Amino acid sequence: MRFYNATRFLFPSSLRLRMFTICFIGTHIPLLTFAGWQFTSGMIDWPDLGVVLGATLIGTVFTLIGIDGLLAPVRTATDAVQSLEREQAEALEAVSDGDMLTELLAGVTRASEATKVRVAALDMAAHRDPLTGLLNRRGFLARAEAAGEGAIALLDLDKFKSINDQFGHDAGDAILQDFAAYLARGVRKADCVGRWGGEEFAVFFPATEEGEAAAILQRIARRLGNGLIERPDGAAVTCSGGVVAIEGEPLSLAMARADAALYAAKRSGRNQLRVGDAHLLVE
Repeated sequence: MRFYNATRFLFPSSLRLRMFTICFIGTHIPLLTFAGWQFTSGMIDWPDLGVVLGATLIGTVFTLIGIDGLLAPVRTATDAVQSLEREQAEALEAVSDGDMLTELLAGVTRASEATKVRVAALDMAAHRDPLTGLLNRRGFLARAEAAGEGAIALLDLDKFKSINDQFGHDAGDAILQDFAAYLARGVRKADCVGRWGGEEFAVFFPATEEGEAAAILQRIARRLGNGLIERPDGAAVTCSGGVVAIEGEPLSLAMARADAALYAAKRSGRNQLRVGDAHLLVE
């Protein structure tokens, strides 16, 4: 890179002309040396000088044609990267007055940055629920499995199907968004909230006993039942839930136990939380 930067004063915006100039000088050094020696010695052999001059010119032409041919893949790569950039919304500031190699390197950098943006967007799409912005099931499981032991809960909005049936899916979506935002605000910063599917939500409480987790959710459920979020007809939206401790078991088994506690709450009249394998009612 030092030589590359040192020669930028020669045609700064054209790598091809810069290389041609350097090669032209390099291929003419033997000719200039031979001519200088003959003129210095006073013995100029014009036929020999003519042969050397002709050979030098032929070699120069061959060298320039060869360099131009070798640069063809670089030109193709530069054009391909620039074409790719035109389709990308995210890109670095374009290099001004750059030669072909500079533009290629800058283009590769821009393409790399844009690729990172695309990968991040794809990762978010794979792990986030587009409606609520919470983690989806895949994202929630990945986060919870990495966090280790604690307590886990499943929450379900009561009689949610009737909201969609009576008032339409737009009303149902609005309630899901409101509840998701409320739930995310109501838990602790270290807790993990996700949309499990439909009107079901999951919460992971790292390094937390099930009683403590149940107390947090009970405060959330009590405020919800007091009319924090209302249906279009003015009735309060309520939820049911099941909370269990993760006892050194696979997360899938803990989720199944939480699901059983949730359905125990549903069967017992809804708008309540059940804790543990005994499905104890949270007062």
